[in-house]
Amino acid sequence: MSLIRSFQPVVRALAPALALILFLFAPPLFAEEGDDKQGLHPYVEYEIGMSYSKNQTLRGASVPGLHGQAEPDAPGYVFGGAFGARFLEHFRTEVRVGYRTTEIEEIALQGEAPDARGDLALLSATLNGYVDWDFGIGVIPFIGAGIGWGMQSLDVQNQGGNATQLSIDDTDHVIVWNAMVGGTLPLTKVTELSLAYRYIRTEEVSHDSRIGLPSGGATPTVTTKQQLDSEFDAHEVYLSLRFKF
Repeated sequence: MSLIRSFQPVVRALAPALALILFLFAPPLFAEEGDDKQGLHPYVEYEIGMSYSKNQTLRGASVPGLHGQAEPDAPGYVFGGAFGARFLEHFRTEVRVGYRTTEIEEIALQGEAPDARGDLALLSATLNGYVDWDFGIGVIPFIGAGIGWGMQSLDVQNQGGNATQLSIDDTDHVIVWNAMVGGTLPLTKVTELSLAYRYIRTEEVSHDSRIGLPSGGATPTVTTKQQLDSEFDAHEVYLSLRFKF
């Protein structure tokens, strides 16, 4: 049941998106069959690429002055897919689902920076719109933007030692927006290859955490529960394969 509840926001997010797609696609459905610039031209697309998340700032939600940052390791990866359609000569829209993750190698809290182990991930579902313009050079440039729903997760703990110990294992549902730019290379009449850059960002993310303050000697570490706020953003380069039908 908890898994079903986790994906309820997806249904709520996609419902208006699908309604908007039907609104946009309805007029072209009645266009004349002989006009290739009108009508509905659906496609499916699969993507894989690299995702780079910069240092994620952590802020105490209820404790003034509590601050830190989570530092990702080397770029992580992103993969996903989309279902969409071109409905005018230069315009298309789609619903895209993507998942990106990267490892966390260090968490700094209150100026301390012990090594850490964990990962940072974002599952997203967005409604995107694109403008494609064929200049007759072989590659078709495009730009796009979109908004949707995301589930961001942070699962990490530091190797405290004599420093402040921090452990986070939590997820949060957030609004996501992204912007894309790239180029498409037609391979056949029904197959296209694209290379693109995407910037993706979320609204403020909140995570429950456990913070341990070393008390020294043989006395056990004192732990407290705190809420830490942050914002997720990432720069991504991805390769996609599109099939038109």
